[in-house]
Amino acid sequence: MMEKCMNEKVRSYIPDDLVFCILSKLPLKSLKRFTCVRKTWSVLFENPTFMNKFRTDFLSIPHSYYNDTSLLLQHKYVYESDYATTCVSLNLLSGERYQNRVKLDFPNPFKDQFQILYSGSITGIFCLQSIESSEDIVLWNPTTNEFKVLPHSSINFVRPYDHFMPIIFGYDPINDDYKIIRKSQYPREIACYPVWEIYSLRRNLWRKIDIDCPYCFWDNEGLYMDGICHWLYHCFDNGEYYLVSFYLSNEVYIKTFIPLDIIFEDKDKYVVARRLLMLNGSVACFTGYEYHDKTTFHISFLGEIGVKESWTKLFVIELGPKLFPIGVGMNGETFFQNLDHELVYFNLCTQMKVELGCVERISDSTEVIIYKKNLHSFEN
Repeated sequence: MMEKCMNEKVRSYIPDDLVFCILSKLPLKSLKRFTCVRKTWSVLFENPTFMNKFRTDFLSIPHSYYNDTSLLLQHKYVYESDYATTCVSLNLLSGERYQNRVKLDFPNPFKDQFQILYSGSITGIFCLQSIESSEDIVLWNPTTNEFKVLPHSSINFVRPYDHFMPIIFGYDPINDDYKIIRKSQYPREIACYPVWEIYSLRRNLWRKIDIDCPYCFWDNEGLYMDGICHWLYHCFDNGEYYLVSFYLSNEVYIKTFIPLDIIFEDKDKYVVARRLLMLNGSVACFTGYEYHDKTTFHISFLGEIGVKESWTKLFVIELGPKLFPIGVGMNGETFFQNLDHELVYFNLCTQMKVELGCVERISDSTEVIIYKKNLHSFEN
């Protein structure tokens, strides 16, 4: 009997190195759930050895999203002699450290200037908006060089009820449809209820949707990932911060509260940057603090939508002064820009930092975009 109990005890024992090897390869969502299995597993996030292995595996495990992709540098700039004239430039980044930039030529579908909107390239499709008229929107496929001019809203707006908020562009994989969501309202000095609209490429029309969704691009642009559009929101009534996740397929949203130690890890330091980015297939919140001419970035990841406790801080990096995150590549590649319009590349795996030089002219908005060729035709 004693021998049987001892054998069972031996079989139930799992060496720490084997536990670390298995658990470090799990997605953050699964790992958070497994911490309740054993008491020793509940403190894994406090174990430096395990966390170093988890970070390495998190960045090194290939993600299918990055297969056959390229990196584009998009920036909007104004002419020095005429600050009212805005232009957009696209550059292909290449080289081992992305030190090479080749400017891409592309036609202008508008009579005036335009901008590439927040979500960047969605399965190889861009959403362009006229700067002069916010209702003039075009979808563009660089691979086929096709443009799709979107119809104007069918809602009869009474001026000045035509104040269109920024647009979020995404792809609905369940219905195989490209969609755009936006909010329209009077200017702030006139009280009214906002109107939400959604555009469907399959139907080629805008329609009103009845939702009461918090909408505020707070210190960052919207993020699209896996059929869901995300953005950060600050509720001034109660001081809470949370992530809003809008599902394009069923047009519902979920709020995920963000712990204050994720948003303000150190109240004694000045927050200079905050942005949502997708890093290795996960939603990441970059928060930058400036202190003694250096910017320290805390990078926290969302494990599960709707679960406040699933936010986990994985990386803390120290860079130069007044830097702002502008995008990520694959396997820990991150990009930043400072106030002098200089680009900085930092690899989270190797801790290698490379200065890539200045952006041409005066950049008002700079973004690194992951691009994948798409043979989709808007006529199909």
